[in-house]
Amino acid sequence: MSSNKPYQIPRVLSIQSHVVHGFVGNKCAAFILQLYGFEVDLINSVHFSNHTGYKTVKGTRLRVDELQSIFEGLLANDILEYDYILTGYMGSGELLHVVAEHVKLIKTKFPHVKYVCDPVIGDNNKLYVDRSCIEVYKNELLPLADIVTPNDFEIKLLIGKQSNDTDNENENEDNSIWQSLRTLHSMGPSHIIISSIPADKIGRSENILQMRASSKISNDQYQTFRIDFPRLESSFTGTGDSFSALILAWLHKENNLVVS
Repeated sequence: MSSNKPYQIPRVLSIQSHVVHGFVGNKCAAFILQLYGFEVDLINSVHFSNHTGYKTVKGTRLRVDELQSIFEGLLANDILEYDYILTGYMGSGELLHVVAEHVKLIKTKFPHVKYVCDPVIGDNNKLYVDRSCIEVYKNELLPLADIVTPNDFEIKLLIGKQSNDTDNENENEDNSIWQSLRTLHSMGPSHIIISSIPADKIGRSENILQMRASSKISNDQYQTFRIDFPRLESSFTGTGDSFSALILAWLHKENNLVVS
């Protein structure tokens, strides 16, 4: 996925959350991408004291007019030429709509730009964002995305599959996941990674999670693979944000999803 970068050092515009304490959103992404040699510009969708797992969260959310103003400044100074755009948590459909408008503007103005979309919607049947975000992702951002990194819950929402849809046979469950990837491909992205599928969702009894990925080679050809890895009985924050940043970095380096 290496872009025809106009700069020796690849540039990333990362638009997602920020916290003072802890590591989620841009706090993860910037550190990782800088370690891999990227120049990273940040727009923070929220500026919180800490992540929302704590009993108290203080801070501010970026308003639509503030985001518009930031983009106007970047455009006025002609500093919107990036190699990659990375988006994560936004919170509202209105904010996502402004992001979509400017991702489209940047990609139209600079066709080499690659867009990595982490559609942060929720997990474990729980929404993290306003439901209006789902339609904006489906109709505005996915058609622009080169890579998307949803989890199992998010891909079902994006393709309109009910979270309680199940199949009786393990083989059918397995095929259903691959079909979900193809459906998402038809909505725009060339590369898709489902970051975590619990074992019970694929008819397995082991204590594992599974990652599934697919790259569209042509209209009817796909390169697919899966990886099983141990499930740790604990709760972690920022793992999805870190994963998306690492995928961006390694796809830039290798230009191959399997190798990355």
